[in-house]
Amino acid sequence: MNVIEESIRLHDLAWRDHSRFAEHLEQAAKLLRAEYEDGERDSLLINNYAAVLLDLHRDAEALALLQSSVPDCAEHCLNTAIAIAKSAYDLARIRQWNLATADYPRRQGALVAYMDWQGL
Repeated sequence: MNVIEESIRLHDLAWRDHSRFAEHLEQAAKLLRAEYEDGERDSLLINNYAAVLLDLHRDAEALALLQSSVPDCAEHCLNTAIAIAKSAYDLARIRQWNLATADYPRRQGALVAYMDWQGL
């Protein structure tokens, strides 16, 4: 199983087993961070790493990571909107990134962080 597949599996486990939520997400973050630190800059890896960071409430770190990468899928745009909402709360930029999702295709295997938009 490659790093992307394993991180997706761990992300899924985190949401199914709340008693080990943080543990599974931290494991996924560790795998993705290692690949990133080894120089891997695949957009799917960056998107998924940012989504996991957002679910761990490491919002500023996720936003910086997303801003360092050119979006190529709708999930990247959604995660950027979530990161802005959670760390900077700039309504114009949140709206811009949410609308940008229509300009990009969905990408299989791309994670999107959880966001309670009603709770804003």
